[in-house]
Amino acid sequence: MAKVPAGVGPRFPQVVVLVGATGDLARRKLIPGLLHLTQAGFIPGGRIIGVSLDDFDADEFRSFARTAVDEFSTRKVSDEQWAAFAGALDYVSLKSGAPALTAAVEHAEKSIGSSLGSESRRLHYLSVPPAAALSAVHMLGDAGLVANSRIIMEKPFGTDLSSAVALNAKLHEVFKEDQ
Repeated sequence: MAKVPAGVGPRFPQVVVLVGATGDLARRKLIPGLLHLTQAGFIPGGRIIGVSLDDFDADEFRSFARTAVDEFSTRKVSDEQWAAFAGALDYVSLKSGAPALTAAVEHAEKSIGSSLGSESRRLHYLSVPPAAALSAVHMLGDAGLVANSRIIMEKPFGTDLSSAVALNAKLHEVFKEDQ
């Protein structure tokens, strides 16, 4: 892993919860991008938990991610680099429910704490269509994963202005503006 200059990147290890992890955007852009960010040192000691409707286990998700990286990464990835990244990947099917997601995130955070001796930060990346956004947000709330976290929602944010305003209002029922 590359050394990041002081003052650049996060100061704490990150747990990234990637909702929509088996979708087209995740396959083409997000998974290869997370690999490159990890290699560059911008996700130090990070863990990435894929969440989607597909009935995968963690190994099947790693295989999916490897195929995505092989197809869409702009750089060659050695077996050693892949092994380091794959070790940071986990997966929870939405069919398993909020308790399974809570357990996976808690496990990832404990793993970071025991290996790096520091607290972690949580980032939720919602790579889902507008119609699924609120369900994903409520799932995170039901899983108790809202406090001390950040959220990124992929565009489009709603389908028009009125749906975007409504989505924003509903989002603020679960997450605060500064998250």
